[in-house]
This record gives sequence, C-alpha cells and structure tokens, in this order.
Amino acid sequence: MTETHAELGNRTKTRVISEKIVDFVSSTTFDDLSPEAVKSTKKFLMDTLAVGVAGHCAAGSERMLKAAKTWGQENTARVIGRPGVRLPAATAAFLNGYQCHCLEWDCLHEEAVVIAMCVPVAALAAEAEQTAVSGKTFLTALTLAVEIAVTLGKASETAPRFFRPAVSGLMGAALGVAYIRGYTKDEMLQTLGLAYSQASGTMQAHWEGAMVLAAQVGVGARAAIYAADMAAAGIKAPVDVIMGQFGFFTLFETANEIDDDLVRLGAPWKTEELAHKPYPAGRATQSVLTMFQNLQAKHDFKVEDIERVTAHVPPLIMLLVGRPLEPVMTSSYARLCLKVIGPMFLLDGEIDPRKLPEDAAPDEAVRALGERFEIKLNEIRDPNALGPQSCEIMLKSGVRLKAECRDPYGSLENPMQQSAREAKVRRCFELGNVTTNAEKLIAISSRTETLADVRVLLETVYS
Repeated sequence: MTETHAELGNRTKTRVISEKIVDFVSSTTFDDLSPEAVKSTKKFLMDTLAVGVAGHCAAGSERMLKAAKTWGQENTARVIGRPGVRLPAATAAFLNGYQCHCLEWDCLHEEAVVIAMCVPVAALAAEAEQTAVSGKTFLTALTLAVEIAVTLGKASETAPRFFRPAVSGLMGAALGVAYIRGYTKDEMLQTLGLAYSQASGTMQAHWEGAMVLAAQVGVGARAAIYAADMAAAGIKAPVDVIMGQFGFFTLFETANEIDDDLVRLGAPWKTEELAHKPYPAGRATQSVLTMFQNLQAKHDFKVEDIERVTAHVPPLIMLLVGRPLEPVMTSSYARLCLKVIGPMFLLDGEIDPRKLPEDAAPDEAVRALGERFEIKLNEIRDPNALGPQSCEIMLKSGVRLKAECRDPYGSLENPMQQSAREAKVRRCFELGNVTTNAEKLIAISSRTETLADVRVLLETVYS
C-alpha cells in the first residue's frame, strides 16, 4: 500500500506526540517533582515491593520460576521475594512483574483503570540491580513511568481489550529505564518505539482467569529492559507509535486526541492520584467488600442469617468479576470471581490468598454462600467506570440491609491510613515467608530520596 503525500504529512504530524512525551521525560529532574508526588511515589513503591514479596505465595509462582530459570544463566539481578535467586536482568524483571500482580493486590489509578506501579517497579528494580542508582533518580524515573502509563490509560475512550496495565505500563517503564540510563532524546524515542513493538497481552487471560494474566505484567517489565537494550545497540524502531496509522490508539486503545492529556503531564503528578487495594482480590471487588465491611460494623447479623446478596455494578465490574461459580476453579479465576471473594470476606472478615482453590472446588461454605449472590448491572454506562456501586443483603428474617459505595476503602477519597498501610506491608512479608525485613522496608522507604544507591532499599525485599 502506498501512502499519499497528505497521509505522509499527517503521519509526520502525529509523530510529534511521541516526541512531546520524550521531551517531557528527558527534561524532568527530581526537583521538578512536587513534594506530594515524592511522598506518594515512596508510599506506593513500598506497597508494590511488599505485594511482590507476598506474590511468593501465589499458586503459580514456583512454576513461573521454573520456566524463568531456563531463560539464560547470567546472574546480574535478584528477584523480589526470592532470597538467593539471581537471573538475567530482563528475566528478573519478568518474575518481579508476575509477583507484583499475581495476587491482584497492587495499587492502581482508578480513572485510568491502570494498575500503574507493577510494570515500572518490576523493570526499574531489575535495572537498578546492574549499577548504582541514587534514590532521587530512581524515584524520578518511577514517577515518570507512572505518569506516561496513566496518561495513556486516561486517554482511552473504550473499555480495555488488551490488558491495559501491561501495555501502557510497558510504555512508561521503558522510558523509566531509559531515564535511569541517561539516554539522549533520540535514544528515548527509539526505546519508546522498541517497547511498543513488543507490546502484548489481551483481556482474554483475564476473562478466562488464566494464570498467565499476571505473567503479562512480567512480559511488559521484561520488554522494557529489552527495549532499552536494543536502543543502546542502535536498533531502529518505529517512532509514530502513539497516534500513528498502526499506533497505540489505533490497535490497543481508542482515542481521537490526546493533546490535552499531554498538556497536563505532571499537573498534577499521577502518582498523587493512585489508590491502594486493601484486599488481595483486584480493584473490581473492593467496593463490594467495603460495603460488606460497613454493613457488618453497623448491623448485628451472622452469615447464616443471609438469604440473598445482590450487588448492582457498572459494566466494567460485571466484565471483570461478574463471572459464575465453576465446579473446579484456578486461584486466578477465583480471585476475580465476586461470588467467591464476597463470601470469603463475609465468612472470614479478610481475604487470605492461600485459601483460594487451585484446580479444585471452592470451600463448601464459600460455594453455598456464593450461590446466593446475584450480580446485576446498574444504570452506569461509562465503559471505564468502576463505580458507584450498591448492594443489598436480604436476611432470612425479611430485613433488608442496603449500602452504596462511591469511594471504596483504599481509594483517593477514602484512603488507607499509615498504620493500615504498614500493617499491609507486614502481612505481605508474612505471606511471603520473609518477615524479618518488613520493618526495614517501612523505615528505609520513607527516606528513599536520601539514598546514594537505591539497592539499600531493594535489599529489604531480596533477602
């Protein structure tokens, strides 16, 4: 197919968008970050590293490690939550990514529907293993990576088709790696194009609840390292990768224009808008769990008193967690099934990821209660909306308990307080069987910007 001159001119025009992104990344310094952005990046870095440690307890983690050990013998980088394991940096980034996401416990940007830290932290942690990186440089690179990933997610006008955290996270993470390496603008532009050329991971894995869903995050982190390596070797890439004829917003997402989003880069910084997940069960379940928590605190009822539970949710929540109970489930499927997660919370008051079924039937009490759950669409039609949501618990006595949730626990408007955030870190280390360093991570992460070598912080999740 031959382009017309007009089409060629338009392609040159849209290339400017890639250049604007690179200009912003390359020109930003630590001093350009707001104090709130620095505070937030440190807070969510701590959270993501801790969740990566907890990922060791996921049902598929040993199988992922077994596969990864076949991908080369170089031992340049350690792996989060894996004392004694050393692998090639890109392979370590893959395992980091898998473990940071496999429990669906990592933070997110709600409006963008982007789990924004997992790919950048996984890649940048592996990158920082290879050379001394100051805390200020690491925090700046991470803040920028999140900024780009979230900006791409926010610009989308349709529900995810590709797995948004993996594809947008890759684009941000690759530029974060390039920033740490001190690349020129042209090298960054090539890195961005080389990252895009490797982008992959669809929502089909989410739809089926396949173990490889979290591995798609790992693939993104690995590709970020590969992209920077190829750019360093002088390999040339397509550069009109954002709005080009076959660019990001043609093949992966849909957006007519993102110029306004580019103007708002760093205003405010997107790390200031991130939300925690208090429970290891994905963002799509957190509103219902928040309502259950509130109803249990307000009313005196027992699980055996429940006749029926009805949740009213937007289309995206129905897509993500409105799946049916199955006779046999993987933990990846069960974690994304509200009819499993909701009963677990009502029965135990928490979500213990080790109790999820793995190629087995769910617990009998969980199944019995789950069969009394009904999930219905509410009036929301925005394909990217996570809320508001509502629920009703009908008791056998005929009493109806109702709740609504616009801001789930852990969200920007209903945040976890410091004591709860630190308790989550301790719980993550307990699940990962490396409890000794939880307090060190909490203490050192608060002063990350003072570190001459960020490996002092990362050491807490490696040993």
